[in-house]
Amino acid sequence: MGKKALSLMTLTMTVILGGLVTSCTPKTVSPTDLGDAVQIFSNDCASCHATDRTGGHGPNITAPKLTDFNQSSLAEFLSTHKTAKNLTPDQQSIMAGWLKTN
Repeated sequence: MGKKALSLMTLTMTVILGGLVTSCTPKTVSPTDLGDAVQIFSNDCASCHATDRTGGHGPNITAPKLTDFNQSSLAEFLSTHKTAKNLTPDQQSIMAGWLKTN
């Protein structure tokens, strides 16, 4: 394979993989007043988990799928999650409660 073909192939793969990575990134930075878990989810989670939480790039996170977590352990998990780690501990707790009950 020639240098030109290899360069083109590398560029193509970079564009494709870059698209996959950016598809699971929050569209906005979460607002500071987040008592509204729906807004947190819409801003930071729906791009991977779908608006109905049934999955897509990320797994299904509907309440029946989260039975291994209580609210506290789910909030702890969120503190290390790709996008939820950018939330404050209070926001992670709000999100965990919402995920468990809705």
